[in-house]
Amino acid sequence: MPADHEPVSTAEVSAFIAETLRLTRARSALAPAELLAHADRKADLLTRIAGQDGTGESADVARAAREQAARLRAGQTGCADGGG
Repeated sequence: MPADHEPVSTAEVSAFIAETLRLTRARSALAPAELLAHADRKADLLTRIAGQDGTGESADVARAAREQAARLRAGQTGCADGGG
């Protein structure tokens, strides 16, 4: 695991789950930037977990999360310039 990646703690996972619940309940009132920030946080957590776990399956899940965040980011860019 790279030195700049701290191990994921159970408290961090619990906080992420609580944030996910809050965002799910408030979905209709969410700003796109808030959804993107959450997707980025999810990708970061899953990437760090994959680094700790070392399995191909966890790497695949982390990659899918990073791709989801990239799609959200591209969608926001498209909306900002009138393309979405």
